[in-house]
Amino acid sequence: MAGDAGVGEADASTSVRVDVVPWDDPDARLLRDAQQAELRERYGEDDIGHDMTGEAIAVMLVLRADGEAVACGALRDATDLGAGTGELKRMYVRPSWRGRGLSRRVLEELEAAARERGFGRLVLETGVLQPEAIGLYLSAGYRPVPRWGEYADAPDSRCFAKDLTAPGTSSPAPEPPEVTVVPVRWDDPDAAALRRAVVAELAARGPGDGHGLDDADLARSDAEAGDGVLATLLARLGGEAVGCVAVRRAPAPWPDGWAEVRCLYVSPPLRGRGAGRRLLTAAQEAARARGCTAAVLATGVLPPASVGLYLALGYRPVRPAVDWSATPDLLWFARPL
Repeated sequence: MAGDAGVGEADASTSVRVDVVPWDDPDARLLRDAQQAELRERYGEDDIGHDMTGEAIAVMLVLRADGEAVACGALRDATDLGAGTGELKRMYVRPSWRGRGLSRRVLEELEAAARERGFGRLVLETGVLQPEAIGLYLSAGYRPVPRWGEYADAPDSRCFAKDLTAPGTSSPAPEPPEVTVVPVRWDDPDAAALRRAVVAELAARGPGDGHGLDDADLARSDAEAGDGVLATLLARLGGEAVGCVAVRRAPAPWPDGWAEVRCLYVSPPLRGRGAGRRLLTAAQEAARARGCTAAVLATGVLPPASVGLYLALGYRPVRPAVDWSATPDLLWFARPL
């Protein structure tokens, strides 16, 4: 797992140098050992890759601040995960040096080294209890992907990837449609149909919600999910219902006064055209009007485009307050209202 990450900036008076070192460099070894000890304390067990060696390591970096080795990171040749793929490993910053942008510096240096060596894609794994690291990777353009290989059955693992190839020229974005967002009852037929579409889409992606449930089970589950809902909102384009979202008070152990955004869904033809943003903004306004002070939501690793929307609207990764072991593919985000 990649270690925690800071996102501030180093003091201008601090001398920072990044060195390429052998895998068995003493400073690199001490930093890797410190990372593994911290992960062991946080998760209560050894990291899956705690016994990794320098085999297939293309680059090992140590960052020195004022001559002191305070951060590290490694790049592994991961062509076993696909041609031109590299894997980031052992990202770590000593706690007293976090929040100064050093992890981002290590990340940028590793990406530059990956490009020099012809890697077109980078992947990494971190843990659900490390929202700071997740936030760094998301802000640097990494997006969640399904867990692979040795992490596939690890409920605390979260995996990310980034395409390093230069983006092509994109076409101008289409004009956003004239979507109207209106409040409705939870049991509004159009809202219920859209929530069923959510379940069907999740079921089509693989094991999880919606599998093995008949119509009666789904109806009962949907009715129970409506308990405590503060607002249900529907997006309409013309006379057609094209999206929905709901807000309820976030259950304990989330902090008192938090709202939970649930069941955000936009019909596939309208995705990427502003309907999701309109719905989420309206949900936040509804929560604020009811005295809520923050909003929290959970999302799966697919589709990754939804993460971009949450980041654009000010949501940031947070450590889950609920039992995450039963939902190994979710990420949690929150923002103040």
